[in-house]
Amino acid sequence: MNMVGVDASDSIAVGDALHHDIKRANAVGIQSVFTTGGIHANELGLNGFGGVADLSSVQTLASKYDAYPSYVLPAFIW
Repeated sequence: MNMVGVDASDSIAVGDALHHDIKRANAVGIQSVFTTGGIHANELGLNGFGGVADLSSVQTLASKYDAYPSYVLPAFIW
């Protein structure tokens, strides 16, 4: 962000890995979006891409990894 002159408050990290993407965003002060349909889908009891995870399951999993997303989405497609 320093290289391109972007402030952390103007950034958001999007990822499906709590232990990498979301935890790192927490560490550097960036808001984050956790996509539940990725690598943690099985842990969240999801059977397919785009399934909606129960909020309490997301909170429990976030606590397990000590990684707390600002927002939660079932998927992110562009």
